[in-house]
Amino acid sequence: MFFAIKNKYKLFSFYSFLLIVVVILSGCLNTEPPPLPGQQIEESTEKKEVISQNTTNEFENDTGIIVNDITIKPKGTLGGDVFFQVVNDSDEECGGLVVQVDMLSETNDVIVTLGVQAPKAIKPGQEMEIKDLFIGKGVVKANITSITCDFARFIPEGTR
Repeated sequence: MFFAIKNKYKLFSFYSFLLIVVVILSGCLNTEPPPLPGQQIEESTEKKEVISQNTTNEFENDTGIIVNDITIKPKGTLGGDVFFQVVNDSDEECGGLVVQVDMLSETNDVIVTLGVQAPKAIKPGQEMEIKDLFIGKGVVKANITSITCDFARFIPEGTR
């Protein structure tokens, strides 16, 4: 009889331990850690406003590349995409186009600076849309700070 009581105690202990493990694991596996402060993702169904602006060249541009339009498309609250409609107005191919741009808030504070690269060379007279993803809250404007075609020398010959 003593043997039967001892086995029941072991069986009870084993099932109790197993129950505790299952409860702990089920609670840990079904939860995600909260986002860091300042990085909460807004899950609003409200549609974000697409911002389109005309460009002004307030810098010296000797590449022949003209930016006709800039469009900012927010994605959530932490950033979005920026699109540039460019045309090569020179007689030479632009093999490594990079548009340097400051993404600005309503108060003209710089939120983030990007170097948006064209995926391929732009031939004379050719138009192209280039885009890049940016991360930064409150971006409403883009200010182009420079345009260069010199990035081609950093791209391996077979990938241009």
